[in-house]
Amino acid sequence: MLNRRLTLAVFLILPFAHTYAGTGYEVQAKKSDGETLTYQVKFGGGRQFDQFTAFDPTSKSFVYLTWNRRETAPEPVSTIFDHTTGKTIPLYKFPEAKHPLPVIPSMEEMKVCPLTGDQAFKATRRIAYD
Repeated sequence: MLNRRLTLAVFLILPFAHTYAGTGYEVQAKKSDGETLTYQVKFGGGRQFDQFTAFDPTSKSFVYLTWNRRETAPEPVSTIFDHTTGKTIPLYKFPEAKHPLPVIPSMEEMKVCPLTGDQAFKATRRIAYD
């Protein structure tokens, strides 16, 4: 009986155990007045597509650059030099943004809420998509 349950569990989990899935997060960040701001942000693509995420300071919104996995990934349109790390950062043209933007690689890499400046924001995984 235990063997059958273990086999069933592996059978059900295995299709989801790949690196293609994207994740949607609910972010809660404190504003300067102490109120909480809640919003959604997505990272990664699905089995058929991939996606970059960036924050557009002009529109104050997250923007996404999506492409079919069978196609070549978008090339950066420009680069900038980060004087604090010494790294060159690629910039991509996102359809909803006026200017090229750097990619936010993952939720774990986002250290500051771009809408509030909160460094202690909380991100909760809400959805996994493929």
